[in-house]
Amino acid sequence: MIKCHIIIIQLNNKGEIMSSNNDKLLTKEEHLSNYIKTFVAIEDAMEPFKEQRSDLRESYNENGWLTKEEMRLAVKAYRLYKSETDMEVLTDYVNKCQRSMGRILG
Repeated sequence: MIKCHIIIIQLNNKGEIMSSNNDKLLTKEEHLSNYIKTFVAIEDAMEPFKEQRSDLRESYNENGWLTKEEMRLAVKAYRLYKSETDMEVLTDYVNKCQRSMGRILG
């Protein structure tokens, strides 16, 4: 069974959490308390999805469809693609790191 928590946070047009006029009346400690409460609520809401992601990995591994290394590499490739990483620049940096580490460890 999947639990779902709904968190409603009002955002402005820049995607930032909107503040009310009452925010200026809060102390630093009250802001800290509100921040932690919101952070924990978001973490709690994410937990079922983390479990689903773990179950997905376990299923693919148990069925022999992908190894753990293949899944890690697939996720890295996806994140690089999503971030529009320039693969040429990345390859240059990987090569530089390899040469540097070779000199350090060699």
